[in-house]
Amino acid sequence: MRNISKGFAARPARIAAGWMFFVGLVALGLAASGWFAAAAAESATPEAPAAPAEVKAAPESAPAPATPSLADRRRQAMARGVAMLLKEQAADGSWGKPQGDVGITALCTEALLEAGQTIREPAVRRAVNYILKAVKPDGGIYDEVGLKIYSTSLSLAVLVKADAKTYADQIKKATDYVEKSQWGADESIEKSDLKYGGFGYGKSNRPDISNTQFALDALREAGVKPESKVWERAMVFVSRSQDRTETNDRAFAGRDDGGGIYSPVESKAEMVELPDGRKVFRTYGSMTYAILKAFVFANLSVEDGRVASALDWIRKHWTFEENPDLGQQGLYYYYMTAGRALAAYSAASHEQTFRDAARRVHDWRAELTQAILARQKPDGSWVNEKDRWFEGYAPVPTSYSLLALAACSQPVESK
Repeated sequence: MRNISKGFAARPARIAAGWMFFVGLVALGLAASGWFAAAAAESATPEAPAAPAEVKAAPESAPAPATPSLADRRRQAMARGVAMLLKEQAADGSWGKPQGDVGITALCTEALLEAGQTIREPAVRRAVNYILKAVKPDGGIYDEVGLKIYSTSLSLAVLVKADAKTYADQIKKATDYVEKSQWGADESIEKSDLKYGGFGYGKSNRPDISNTQFALDALREAGVKPESKVWERAMVFVSRSQDRTETNDRAFAGRDDGGGIYSPVESKAEMVELPDGRKVFRTYGSMTYAILKAFVFANLSVEDGRVASALDWIRKHWTFEENPDLGQQGLYYYYMTAGRALAAYSAASHEQTFRDAARRVHDWRAELTQAILARQKPDGSWVNEKDRWFEGYAPVPTSYSLLALAACSQPVESK
């Protein structure tokens, strides 16, 4: 009898051997298929990589507009001011209200010329023709109503700047008229007279620093040299209008602060009371700059005590927010006078900047320009709410502003 238990013991071994054989065949097949797949992959042409998804460029934003330089803003403001003056000009070429005025017309015309207009412009030519109609046989250029020296001085400057060659005859006669109108020129008064050396609104009017500065500016434009007796006489009057006892031989009662007043006997800033109870003339901004300019034009040295004292006053009162010690009164006249005086001083001293009493350095051209631009009206004009000395009539302060901005535009060579 077959041993049954021995048969069952041998079967697992045979089954295991069979399974091992089967597993081996499967493994061999899988390996072969892997090899064939790899071979196929190596022999196949590689597929080009998929193109990346298109990235759309961000839309280009418009570049931010460049901030205009201060010089550009100044030119733009001047262009708007010129447009405003042209709009206000009467058909006969004049400015002034209620009717044309030679002095105001000359002021506006000079502003146009300084702002870049020329005699070829119809408006300037009309204005000059209006001025020429006011020429008198004595050489003066004025209305019948007065302000003879004031009007002639401004008109003289205009004719020189408009076309000195064409108007040479009128310029010579007007120059002679202004020179002869100076107090003391005809030796009718002594040097000790407080009017000596000054210019007033007319030959018989008391002199003042305002009219004197317009006369001296015009004579300088006309080519009258600092060596002329007219400058020598003028320095007497100007020095007597400065609060400086060391050089003021007829010193008015003041604080000896080096500032300027309207005349040796008057201040538009009125009086100030000192601690000791004395009431004295108050010096103020526009007249101090006017006397500084006169000193420079007369070729006084920067080291001259009168020049140094005026500069010290200005250093202590440095501002373009007001007319120092007059507030907003005469602000645009102050701008014109300060701009011209600082330009003259800068040219003489070759100083590009100005240092105040606290030793702070100021770019006066930039500061004055910014002060003026900040006050321009939307229509291009400048107007002073403190309407004194015609500054409520837009063409007048607009002209002062243009003349001041023109002074700020003048480059100065450094040493």
